[in-house]
Parts: sequence; C-alpha cells; structure tokens
Amino acid sequence: MSLTASIDPRSGAATRLDPTKNAFTGNPVYLSVETTSMATYNIMYFVNFEAMRSIFTGNGNGSFKVNIAEVLETLFVDIPPLTDSSEMLISLSDKRYNKAVVTVAIQNEEEESTYLVVTAWRGGISKRSFKKLHEKGSNIFDLKFLNESCNFFFTTRSDDWRITMRETELYPLCFIYPEHELKITELLTGQSLAVPGTAGNFYALNLEAVRLKFFTDYGVLANLFDVYSGDTFALRIGIEQSPTVREHYRLRFLNSYGTYEVFSLEGEASVTPGMDEDEDAVFRRYDEITDDYYSDRIRTEIQEAVTIKTGFKRPQEIRFLLDLLSSDDVYLSGYGREEIKVIPSAEEFSYRVRPDAPQNVTLKLTFADKESNWTGEITESGYRKPRVHSKEFSKQFN
Repeated sequence: MSLTASIDPRSGAATRLDPTKNAFTGNPVYLSVETTSMATYNIMYFVNFEAMRSIFTGNGNGSFKVNIAEVLETLFVDIPPLTDSSEMLISLSDKRYNKAVVTVAIQNEEEESTYLVVTAWRGGISKRSFKKLHEKGSNIFDLKFLNESCNFFFTTRSDDWRITMRETELYPLCFIYPEHELKITELLTGQSLAVPGTAGNFYALNLEAVRLKFFTDYGVLANLFDVYSGDTFALRIGIEQSPTVREHYRLRFLNSYGTYEVFSLEGEASVTPGMDEDEDAVFRRYDEITDDYYSDRIRTEIQEAVTIKTGFKRPQEIRFLLDLLSSDDVYLSGYGREEIKVIPSAEEFSYRVRPDAPQNVTLKLTFADKESNWTGEITESGYRKPRVHSKEFSKQFN
C-alpha cells in the first residue's frame, strides 16, 4: 500500500512569497502519481475564497503522469483595460486575473490520500527556455518573477535589467510584489517615492501615475528612474519621447507572460475591404409581372484589413513585435473611438540575426468581426448636437 504524487515543474524552496508551486499554463504542468491501486485525482479551486469547486476529475493506476495545463487554463479571468486608473499601484489579486491557486486531491482504492497545491499562472515561456530551466532544476518564477534583484515585471519588451518604452506605449506593468517595500528613484533629482503593497500579491505599476506624482510633488517630468525592493536595486525604466507623426496608432496585446502591453505604430494606414465571394449569397428570385427570374443576393459581409508600417524600430523592439504577432488577443486603438479587436500578420517580414540599424515593418491588421450593416460609429453625444464643454460646466457655456 502506497500513494505518492508530485507536480512538475518543480518550484524552489517555500518562502513567504512562494508558499506553493508556481507554473505557467502555457507550458506543461505534469501531475505524477505512484499508486498500488486505482487512484482518483480531483482538481479544485476556491470560489470567492470560501468553497472548493471541482473542475476536473480523472483516475489512473500504477505509475502515471498527466499534463493538467489545459485544465488550469480554463480558470483565468481576462485583465480589464487598466488605462482609467489613477492609482500608482493597481491591485489584481481580488479576482482570478492571471493567477489561480489550485488544490489537487488524490485518493486510491485503499483510502490513502494526499493533497497538492499549485499556483497556476496564465502565459508561458519559450520551449527552449523551459527545457533549459527544467534541466537545471529551476523555473522562471525563481529566476525572474520572485527575484527582487532583477527585472521582475511580466513584460516581454525587455530581456535584461532595463525597460525602455515610448510615451505612447505607457501601460501599467504587472508584477508580484517583492518581500521588501517598492521604491522608485528619479535619476535627475534623486527624489524617491515609496510604493507600499502586500508581499506576494499581484499588482500593476501605473507608470503614468508615477510620473504625475513626481511632477506634482517635485516639479519634474520623470523619464528615467530606478526601481528598488528595499535597498536592493532591481531595474531601470526609461521613457522616450514619441516621434511627431501625422498618424499614430496603438496595439494593446496579450504577451507571452499573460499580461497586456502596448506597441506603438507611427506609419500611415490604409484600409482594404474584403468581401466574401460566396456563391450561395446570390440566388434567383421570381418576378410575377415579367414571368421571369432575376438575380438577387443577401447582404454581403465585409471584413476590413488595415495595412500600416510600424515606423522604424530597434532590434529589441523587433523581438517585441514577434510576441505581438503570436498573440491571441490584440486590440487596435486610434482607428476609431473604441478599441477594435484585430488579427495581426506581417507582410514579407525578415530580420537580421545581428541587426545594425532600425527596421520598418509592414503589418496587416485584419478586423476580427465581419460587418454587413454600415451605420457609422455612435459618438459620445449620441445623435445630438455635441456640447462645447464637458458636462461639469453649466448650460451658459454650452
């Protein structure tokens, strides 16, 4: 009589930040069981932090291993757009945003039982990186996200200790709050801001709110600052001025780590309406007056596609673009009043292994929805005459 079980990939030693195993569901998450009789495993998670709900049940005998990553993937809730918040630190721990703590209960016919707990995270790393870390007995959480002395943000924009972005690409950066209090130091004046939070919780650092705080408190527009966990240096963030162009667009996309980031486009855009040539859409209708048939058709759906150049991008930004092109959730802003879900692709895209100059890439953004009714966008004022000033002003201003 015996029953043993484990979850792979393995996590490091338990800490206050990491009391359970952490695993990306975009990579294999193996449940391994050794049992002398038929064993049943039940994957459960807490609903509203109170009751356990079962999401999957399976069984096996002897020595077996099951990849439960796809089961865990069903638990996550999409992170809503974070552009409306004025807080420096946006809490993402209230719901199952990208993170779900799961319990796996295993019991065999001899009534032996064991329990495993894993923290599942939306996203994943490359197969090469996953294999390399697995061979070393490590994982990306120990190496990066739970390491307060490195770039611990869930961003694919940078693969070193520096993050550089344009002003038009500012978007809250997600991270696991480190063991010590977060501190941001502006390099021009040397002034610092404390950003308190709860260790181990999932947050997003609102860079626009950080810059506003530096400006209102110290009169400086922060474009370069260092991030510390206590007295430990973690990384540097640099913000560049965006080029002045006639047309400007932004793509908000779900990166490989399961969080949203923004990629700016500084080229002119053109639209190509795509029409389905469906033979079933055209049919013959009988005319009683002429006693003959004439051709008619149902309303035709049109799928728009926007062709646009990215503007010249540095080698690091080209690698960031590859993550965008592989994303399954991309939104275009700047085309209309609201974001539009699109499917991105690149036309004749290639890049040098060791580039020595910026590169301008042509993207094709196909709208996810087809449309057969063309009535135009509904404006903020509806179909009424727009106000001259906002609603906070009295009628005499409007």
